[in-house]
Amino acid sequence: MDLNLIPEEEDEAQQEEQAHQGDAIDLNLIPEEEDEAQQEEQAHQGDAIDLNLIPEEEDEDIELNWFPEEEEAQDAQEDAEVQEAQEAQEDAEVQEAQEADGHGNPRGKDMTDKERHGVYFSLRVIELRDGQVHVYDKVRIATMLNVNLRTVTRIWNLAKRQLATGQEVDVSSKKNKSGRKRKGLDLSRIATIPLNNRSRIRSLARCLGVPRSTLHDRFQLQELKRITSTIKPTLKPQNKIARLKFCLSMMDERWISSPWPRFKPMTNMVHIDEKWYDMTRVKSSYYVLPGEEEPNRTMHNTHSIGKVMFLTAVAKPRYNEDGEMTFDGKLGIWPFVVQTEAQRTSQNRDRGTIELKPVKVTRPMCRDYLINKVIPTIQEKWPDGNEDTTIFIQQDNATPHVLPNDAGFLEAVAQTDLDIRLLQQPPNSPELSVLDLCFHCSLQSLTDCRAPMNIQELVHGVEEEFENYNAHKLFKSFMTLQAVMVEVMKDQGGNNYKMPHLHKECLQNAGEEIIGVYCSPELITDTKAIIEQGND
Repeated sequence: MDLNLIPEEEDEAQQEEQAHQGDAIDLNLIPEEEDEAQQEEQAHQGDAIDLNLIPEEEDEDIELNWFPEEEEAQDAQEDAEVQEAQEAQEDAEVQEAQEADGHGNPRGKDMTDKERHGVYFSLRVIELRDGQVHVYDKVRIATMLNVNLRTVTRIWNLAKRQLATGQEVDVSSKKNKSGRKRKGLDLSRIATIPLNNRSRIRSLARCLGVPRSTLHDRFQLQELKRITSTIKPTLKPQNKIARLKFCLSMMDERWISSPWPRFKPMTNMVHIDEKWYDMTRVKSSYYVLPGEEEPNRTMHNTHSIGKVMFLTAVAKPRYNEDGEMTFDGKLGIWPFVVQTEAQRTSQNRDRGTIELKPVKVTRPMCRDYLINKVIPTIQEKWPDGNEDTTIFIQQDNATPHVLPNDAGFLEAVAQTDLDIRLLQQPPNSPELSVLDLCFHCSLQSLTDCRAPMNIQELVHGVEEEFENYNAHKLFKSFMTLQAVMVEVMKDQGGNNYKMPHLHKECLQNAGEEIIGVYCSPELITDTKAIIEQGND
């Protein structure tokens, strides 16, 4: 055996030797088995084996521990990296498109879940319609919502991944959802607790057997709702019928048989009512700084707080075809006071000083104010061109009020050129007057901003706030009155309803004209049927 041969030449020599000897070569042997066979043959032949021989390295390693799941996970990771690269490229395009569109400074607040779902639905509709979503589609949506274009792209990419895996699409925000899960609390048990134990969180938590802080956290999460319950007048069956008749009488007869019945314009209605105005409140709320000293208000007796009753008269404001106000509807406000001389000297004034004193409101006093103040003001301020229209002065059923057939009132009306009549609103129905409904509360909040020191300052402040009152708010108060009448008819003459909100400010900002309130023909039919049953 030639020891100078390299391994490859040695193998070739052995093969030639085997060929000369006539031995068959097994071509199915793998390299390892072939080397072992050659070594065994050399051992039987007594040939010397070169121990320094380095076996030929294998061309390829065979991995016996191969798992297809790991390979699929690796492929999925590679696909995710490719998708992230594509999203990064889309983000770059989005940023360029946003800068080119001039929306580089979007709003800073987070999008609501409703807006996020709206982005998904909009882009999904575009994809189903056009086959794909382009960058300018995202730019358009981002511009409408005033948000960053990256936000729109991120929401759409999240939805596409969920659609690709067959998941339910959920693009809601995941913020504020970290931390441990809340403990289970069956809030449905609250409905079984009496209302008198539900006026405070502490008493409600004691009835539920949970800590007060736990229940307060649920309230902050809006799982509980705080409401204000106001005591309302008790209505008898005849009161409900009277309320339905009054509401039905305010419907326009020309539209009552149409598909959209509407109320009368109410331009010939004058609402009058009395209200107390106090110099200050026993309990008031103020906004102060954290380190600011709290106010210390003192008084000898809370029953000695000065107050004055005022008589208010308003009508519905009117506009011309150009939208300009021609009549503000503010007829007047008059205090029930008299001027008297001070009987003795005090630290506030000397003896004999003329000062205002509140007077007791009686029927003769109401008749005097109605004849000498309200009727002359109507005759003076009533718009021209409507003298032939019957003017109704609506008042409640308070005992001091003048009756419609009062002789003094009829004589005073006869001296004018106007047809003025008194109209009694239904008993126990303060919400059917625009004054008790909202005007008095609005005017009271304005007068609370003042700090009168005496009756004179209180009277002057109330009169000034009345003159400066926004007449357009008074017009919207009549719209609210019509909406309340609709709710009264829906409740079959009752008062168990929620105050309707017509979003009048939104309609006005949108440029829509507020004409009146409509109701359904079925409601008119049902109201008439209830009135007929009540009369029987």
